[in-house]
Amino acid sequence: MDHRRCHRSRRRFLQTVAGGSVLLAGCTDLVQTDDGPGRDPVQVDSDSDTDSATNADDAFAGFWNPSEDATVVDFETAPLTAVVTGAVRTDDGLVATLDFDEPATASSPATLTGVIANQRDYEQTFDPARLVLLDNPPASRSSGDANDAAYLVPTEEHPFAETVPSSSRDDDGRWRVDTVHSDWYPETLTLDPEEQVECEYQLLGHHQRPSQPIVAGRYGFSYQDSGFTIAVWPTDTPGPDGNSQFSGTDVPALPESLDGEGTETTDLRWYHEATPETQVYLEPNQESATAPARIEFDLVNYSDEQLAGNPHQWRLSKLVAGEWYWIAPGGTPDPLSWVAPGTVTTSTLDLYDGRPIDRNRSRTVGHLGGGRYAYSVGYSTDGETHAALFDLDAPPLAVEPEPDAVIDDSDGTEADRVVRLPNYEDARRPATLTVTRVDSHSTADADASTDTDVDTDAHLIPEQLPRRRFRSFRNTLPFFDDGIDRVVLETDRGTALRWFGYEETTRTVSYKGTVFEVTGALESD
Repeated sequence: MDHRRCHRSRRRFLQTVAGGSVLLAGCTDLVQTDDGPGRDPVQVDSDSDTDSATNADDAFAGFWNPSEDATVVDFETAPLTAVVTGAVRTDDGLVATLDFDEPATASSPATLTGVIANQRDYEQTFDPARLVLLDNPPASRSSGDANDAAYLVPTEEHPFAETVPSSSRDDDGRWRVDTVHSDWYPETLTLDPEEQVECEYQLLGHHQRPSQPIVAGRYGFSYQDSGFTIAVWPTDTPGPDGNSQFSGTDVPALPESLDGEGTETTDLRWYHEATPETQVYLEPNQESATAPARIEFDLVNYSDEQLAGNPHQWRLSKLVAGEWYWIAPGGTPDPLSWVAPGTVTTSTLDLYDGRPIDRNRSRTVGHLGGGRYAYSVGYSTDGETHAALFDLDAPPLAVEPEPDAVIDDSDGTEADRVVRLPNYEDARRPATLTVTRVDSHSTADADASTDTDVDTDAHLIPEQLPRRRFRSFRNTLPFFDDGIDRVVLETDRGTALRWFGYEETTRTVSYKGTVFEVTGALESD
């Protein structure tokens, strides 16, 4: 263990409290919804976000960089690694923070330093239990078993402790508290204006010898909705057990951009390729689901480095005929956040084969057909992408035009069909999209074919068409199932030219085994 690293981190930790900053060793898991509630998905942007903290560790994310403070320690008494995440800050300006100082050794239990602070410019008297570290006693259950507990025990250096329990080592060399029967802290405490106090603790296991000592797990110390978590994991085997149903599966690289355009993610870290030695991985709670389905993904960071990235950045892609297609979201804002060592950040994906139902605190995607999908997130240590596969059981997606699209074959054009969207009449810059059948290719499964042997600008699949970016294709390509050879869509500039980057141009696309020429143009005055 590099003790110099511990001491350096602790100095930063104390300096940050002294400066009045809010501390938290965690990250914000921000919710993103692809489709709006009760509205057709093409009528809403797929990049709207709602800030939402998912647990107490997230309550003050964004104020600081956790890599500056979180100290990872390797115990010398057992093959375990540990770190503290979390913080407490009350509405009346009381703050409590906690960080490891030294690991457990043969001569001493693991020691931690807490800081209790009054950030107001007036004296405050309060119930110590509100700050968690001064509860009677600060205890946690790792598994819910009453005999599987961890305690934050005050030392002789603790200024508020009325009782300092003794400790001893068990036969396995693990440290335990000897008794917890007395109150450790007074009923009330008073802090002067802007006063802060250092408090020293030891991390000790349950006092009863038949119970578990400190083991791998997550020990939560909380009061109401805030508190600390001490994450403990096996030093040499922090990863999953390797029992993924996709073990041994080879899949192509994911696209880096919405358009694809030949760019691929070069450093992919798939969950199904993770081993027990893997320190960072994205673990789904299920790898097969039937729509409608909810899948939770845990981004586990059991390394000694922070993960940095965009909390809004997530991707859902579908694998069709050996090629990945970006499904959602259509775009993301670009903030920066972190996942500290020891943190497990959960994101939830709700999946529907039809119109989605908006779910609070989840990422919702509708209009999905059955098949193999990949979910990835935007956090990394060095530009890698963490992703996980899952199979979705759902009927093939049947794409239909919007209900309020009007077919108008009486305007004198040479098109087989003219489709008018409601936004056309009042458009400040009306525009058209003309789609013409060029060539058809016989395939065993036209719905699944991506025509990768055909030289076109893009291949499209049904799951893409209900998204806002592809609105013009949703309201043209389905008509070709009726033997139509040419469709003109009358709409506004945003709808007609969005896919072209708002330029008037002609491109070719393939869809369901057919090649089309597509031209987007503004209407002349």
